Amino acid sequence: MTSYGTESPKVSPRKVETIPPIQPLNGNHKAPETIEENGSFSLSPNRPNSVHDKVARLSIHGSDSAHKNLLESLKSDTNGPSFAPKRRRSSVQLTSQLNNNNMHNEILSRKNSLTSMKVIKKKKKMNAPMDLKVFENAYSKNISIKDLRDLTLFLMNANNNMPQWLRIKNRPIGLKMVVLFMPGLEPQDFQMPNQESFAKDLPYDNHYFLTGNTNTNLIENCQSIPVAAPGSRLSLFSAYNSFINVGLTKNEKEIKKKELSNKKVVITDLLMRLDQLVENGYPIHPTTDGLTSEDQFANREMKRETDDNISWYNTIKFDHSGSHIFGLDCEMCLAGRDFVLTRVSILDFQGNVIYDQLVKPDVEITDYLTKYSGITKEKLDPVTITLKDVQHKIIKLISSDDILIGHSLQSDLFALKLRHPKIVDTAVIFDHKAGPPFKPALKYLASEYLNIDIQNNSSDGHDSIEDARTCIDLTKLKISNGLWFGLSINTENLFVRLNEKSDKKSLILNDYVFKNFDLADENNGTNGTFSKKIRCFNDTEIYDNIQSHIDEFDICVGRLRELEFNRGYSQKPAKSHMIEDKSSDEIIRLCNERINKIYESLPVGSVILLASGCGDTKDFNIMMKEMNALNKEEKMEMKKNRNDELATAVAKARDSVVSMIVKTDPKII
Repeated sequence: MTSYGTESPKVSPRKVETIPPIQPLNGNHKAPETIEENGSFSLSPNRPNSVHDKVARLSIHGSDSAHKNLLESLKSDTNGPSFAPKRRRSSVQLTSQLNNNNMHNEILSRKNSLTSMKVIKKKKKMNAPMDLKVFENAYSKNISIKDLRDLTLFLMNANNNMPQWLRIKNRPIGLKMVVLFMPGLEPQDFQMPNQESFAKDLPYDNHYFLTGNTNTNLIENCQSIPVAAPGSRLSLFSAYNSFINVGLTKNEKEIKKKELSNKKVVITDLLMRLDQLVENGYPIHPTTDGLTSEDQFANREMKRETDDNISWYNTIKFDHSGSHIFGLDCEMCLAGRDFVLTRVSILDFQGNVIYDQLVKPDVEITDYLTKYSGITKEKLDPVTITLKDVQHKIIKLISSDDILIGHSLQSDLFALKLRHPKIVDTAVIFDHKAGPPFKPALKYLASEYLNIDIQNNSSDGHDSIEDARTCIDLTKLKISNGLWFGLSINTENLFVRLNEKSDKKSLILNDYVFKNFDLADENNGTNGTFSKKIRCFNDTEIYDNIQSHIDEFDICVGRLRELEFNRGYSQKPAKSHMIEDKSSDEIIRLCNERINKIYESLPVGSVILLASGCGDTKDFNIMMKEMNALNKEEKMEMKKNRNDELATAVAKARDSVVSMIVKTDPKII
């Protein structure tokens, strides 16, 4: 026997083979042997018009008339005469009946097939453009740089936690991102009066972008949002560092610690990479691993490593007996605004002093800083050894193949006017308890890990021999305990996270990395390049590199500096011939022009973030310069007396903005 299921307006009648009879639920009930063509049957033969049967018929027929009939029937049952209470079936028995009924539903009706409906919806969703909506409360509470970083991770499919301050529909799988930090942006650059602030006056649901931009498609898909730069009431932190450092969960920290603990450490594992040397302001030796002649020339110009009167020296390669690892520390005094060398101490890896010398500067000392340097006029007056004498001695003691250990050793090398390629910096291999970008003090490290108290003699000042020996002992402790020792392991590099979680490739563009640096090296030997760092000396190079590499990388992150220098938010590097002098209006005009080109070259669904990172830092910078010239006690007193003034300067410096642009098909607008 064959029968046909109920017709649906969109589905042809379906031929259904004879269905096996439903098994009786118990001995007192007998199931129908077949389902008739009209689909009528009874779950309860003794009560053919029970609600159970009506629900079952509705689920089988699924037609409008069936719905209507059932509703009328239920209504009449409710309003009609009362009947004697009937024995209720057990929930187990009812469930069994409904399950059997569902088997027939699947065969007889295709109208209620959720599977086919889901397929249609999914296909439609995949073809829809991404829709991004920022909620109004993002304007009242101000999002943070961390929020922008979390958004980046979400858009790059590195996590599935959508930020709470917006809604995103139809997130593309192959989305590309361009993130540009541009310190120096002010309200006047966004069609706002200059005296207004982003936090208080930026209107919700706006389409503001840089003044003068005429790309209607870009502007229609742009929204500018106030952002609170990282910091506190009395402090300001680096927005760029906050963006590229991802906080780790407790479980992730344990995994990282285990990975680092399993690796045997030798001292060469602690050597600073080229990008770390540059980022920490070290003078760069011409034989530094990975350095090109072009990079060396540019770095010399940026860091003022030449002087009209005093020549710089490079350590040279030569064979010698004895130790090939040395600890170095210097003491300095002030000559006007500059620090000058007044003592240098060098120890071998066993802690033996091999050179300790007071040095007579060729300029007048204005402050001996005795409390910190231990140097007095009486000690220095009889000294005849000059800086040049010290330089000649050191390059005969230390080969360029040897390793120098010190704490923030860049200051010592600048005082010595000396370049060396192999550096272990205890301020880098040990973390500050608050994490990057903060650096730990040597006194803290000595107390925390060596249980010794150094730099505590206020009358005699620091002892450079003691400091150098402390650095050597800390390095030995690090080697014996493993790479994890002394690290906070609280954060992970954003670009490492993007590669680990979603296999994304990143391009990093700023003014303190070198060309062709491979971030795979940073991940302890990861195979293949997942990130490239390119050093760019001006904004034009950043824009051009994004244009030329946009197809190779999933995300490009750049730090633009020209507006920041132009408006006095930061000091322009001296002798930097590669940064042209432009007016702020010209910088904004070029930014509009170049971002428009980048926007047009991106695939549909891509996102551009243009973030100021900070607000107006001029007042804050002035106060910080005054504080940095004071000792610790004087600095604390100044903070106390000028608390409100500092808080106002910080609030102004933290008032920043981000413009978020979603690339769409112009035809859709």
